[in-house]
Formats: sequence, C-alpha cells, structure tokens
Amino acid sequence: MRIFIRELMRRPGRFLPVGGALTMLVVLLVVLGGFLDGLELNQTGPYRAHEGRLLVFSQQSDLLIQRSRVDTKQADALAKADGVTKVGALNQIASTAEDPDGRIVDIVLFGYDLATDVLPAPPADGAAVIDSALANRNDVGVGDTLLLGATSEPVKVARIVDDLSQGSPTVWLSSKRWREVVGAANPASLLPAGVNQALVVQPSDAGLDQTRLTKLAAHLGDQEGLDVATPDEVVLALPVVQQQSSTFEGIIGVTFVVTLMVVALFFTLITLERVGLYAVLKALGARTRDLLAGISLQAVCVSVIAVTLGFALSVVFVNLLPATLPVRLVPNRMLQTGVGVLLSALLGSLFTLRRVLRIDPAEAIG
Repeated sequence: MRIFIRELMRRPGRFLPVGGALTMLVVLLVVLGGFLDGLELNQTGPYRAHEGRLLVFSQQSDLLIQRSRVDTKQADALAKADGVTKVGALNQIASTAEDPDGRIVDIVLFGYDLATDVLPAPPADGAAVIDSALANRNDVGVGDTLLLGATSEPVKVARIVDDLSQGSPTVWLSSKRWREVVGAANPASLLPAGVNQALVVQPSDAGLDQTRLTKLAAHLGDQEGLDVATPDEVVLALPVVQQQSSTFEGIIGVTFVVTLMVVALFFTLITLERVGLYAVLKALGARTRDLLAGISLQAVCVSVIAVTLGFALSVVFVNLLPATLPVRLVPNRMLQTGVGVLLSALLGSLFTLRRVLRIDPAEAIG
C-alpha cells in the first residue's frame, strides 16, 4: 500500500491529467446543481415560507393553488380537528406593481391570514410585505408606496422579508386587502365570499418533525373533498419543478457516468504501463486485492483533491456570474456532489480488476 502512496507523492504530475479532468467535472456538477436549486428555490418561495405547517387544496386540484377552491365550511371543519390550532386563507394572483420610480414589474400578489417563521402577521392597515427580490431589483424600501394592478391600487411597504419568489417577486397583503385590490383591478377574477384558493393549517404542536407532520396531513386529509399536504409535497407537485428536476438530474447523472469512465480509462492505462511492476509485486507475495486497494486509494486521493479544488473554483465562478442568473450553492447539494464524485472514482478504479487478475508474474517478468 505504501508504494502507491509514495508514487502519488513523488510523481504527482503523472496524475495531473485525471486530476484536472475531475476538477472540471466537479465544477460542472456544482454549477448544474446550483442552477437546479436556484430555479427550484426561485419558483417555490411562498410554499417554503410555510414550513412546519400544512397546506390544504381541493381534491381535484393536484396540489396546484390556481386550480383549487376551498369554502368556509371546510375551513371551519379543519379548525375543529384534533392537532390544529389555527386555519387561515391563502390566495394568489399574477399582477403588476409600479415602484416609486415608475418602473413596472411583474409580481405574484398573495393574500394571507397567518404569520409564519418567515412571514410576519398581515399588516392591519392594508400595507404590504414584499420579498427581497423585489426590494433589491427595484430599490424599494420600507415606507415606499407601490401601485398594484391595472387600477394602480396604492399600498405602503411595511416590511421586507427573504426572497420568496414564485418565478416573479411576491407581494403579500392581508386577505381582506387582497380582495379589495383584486376586486378593483379585475372583479371577474375575484373569488366568491367564503371561498379561498387554499388554506394554511397551523398544528397545535409547533415542533412537529416531517414524519409527524405527514401523519397529521394524512389524518386531516380524510375529510371529503380536501387534499392536505406538507410544503415539500406541494413543491414536488409543481409541474415546473418536475420538469426542471428531470432535465437537470438527467444531465447530472450523465456527468457522473462520464466521471466514472474518465477514472476507469486513466487507471486502466496506468495499469497497462505497470504490468511489470505488478508482476514483481505479485512474485514477492502481493495479493490481487492489495494491488486493487492501492489503485483505488490513488483514485480516491486524486478525487479528494479534485473535489476540493473544484468546490473552490465553483464558488469563485458562481460569484462572477450575473446576479440575475438563478444559481444557488446549497450545502446539501455540494455534499451530494462530493460524495458522488468519490464513489464514481472508486468504482472507476475497480475497472482495473480484470487486468490485474490476468497478470502472471512468470510471463510478465520473463
């Protein structure tokens, strides 16, 4: 085993080609994952803002808020169910907003009742809560006035929260104010009194983990005509998330296969060059598994260095990208990438097994 470590230390240039290729593949994998996470996070902010709570839709809506209609009777029944402390409305509509400088921006206008860990309680005076995407892009601050919709309904910005984009920046009003704004701009799109697109359920126990939250959702979902889900389930049900995930995960999967093949090809060629050395080692008593373990150790060491350099280059590269590109480096995704590259390198090194097994000390040495 030591001979393989010594070769790695004394002749690092020999492993430079595979190390450089792996580093570039790591950068590619990290950036692809960053695009996937960025696109998903930019589309799902309103749902992620309700983590720790449950979202309720009509049964035929496929967990899509724009297709859902839930009435007051269903909301009252949920509020009386075991494990529930509060139930509030959640409505949305695509709209526009004019900032103080007269610029028009597409927004998604939400009406809500319940505060969350991200969203404050709806402003009682009809003011708005906006996400940081709108604030940063249009230089909007607390106290500024936005003009919403075709009728330019004025609302004052009361607070700015984290980026809760849903493709477009979001503006949050109390349910009452939301109905006023929507009714003034487009009465035909206003929901009937007592009907909401979706409901938010706040559990009695604020510390429910994902498993217990899912069990509560299944219990509440027994009510006829309702579909109760966790925010994570709602996010996964979004068609745009499904399409983006399938596309990017396919590309990422192919990249991992390329990583495996690069390592396999390099170490297979190295093994062909080392036939004489391996024959001598076998003649001295080295077992096939010892040689294979040494090759695998070299592959893992090279991949560890490549992952480290790749992560560093990825961070630099992403920081140089325009802020408008939806790239977000999420620690969990980077950890998965690192582990995936290490496993791919390890599996790739095992492709040398057949060649090592065929080495005959007597024939190789002559």
